[in-house]
Amino acid sequence: MRSKTIQKSGRKFQGPFAVIGLSLLFLLCSCASSNYGKLETSQEVTKIFDNYQILSDHLYYYSGMQGIPDAIVGIHSNYLLKSKMWQQVDFSSFLLRKLVERMGYVHMITPRGAWILGPDGNRIGVWYSARYQTTVRVGQGNQLAIAPPPPPGLRGSH
Repeated sequence: MRSKTIQKSGRKFQGPFAVIGLSLLFLLCSCASSNYGKLETSQEVTKIFDNYQILSDHLYYYSGMQGIPDAIVGIHSNYLLKSKMWQQVDFSSFLLRKLVERMGYVHMITPRGAWILGPDGNRIGVWYSARYQTTVRVGQGNQLAIAPPPPPGLRGSH
């Protein structure tokens, strides 16, 4: 009998603790999300890459294989991309053209452009990839963390 009483009284306390725990979790998530940006699909950015245009006030990076990147980003010079998964590259129009053409030919999905937006909605860079979603986080000192996309499917693979 006594063990049943303890179990019942233990159950009484689970409800309030669960509500408090979930409330704290929600509060932490809402505070943490204030540093996150996002991608905004843009025909203008797609045209920038399709015309092999290099924005002079941006630093360029790629993820994936050097000859066929999974994504190319241009980050405004006011920001610093911090990640070992991205390789910085000094683009010439010729090199950008070569990589954009290879991405379009090899990946099963046609690459598109997007604005990289900061938490406040300001444009902080450009994105070009066959994948259209990623995580963008802005840290102290305008340091960016951008998750590279997974490799898209390749033509001819099954």
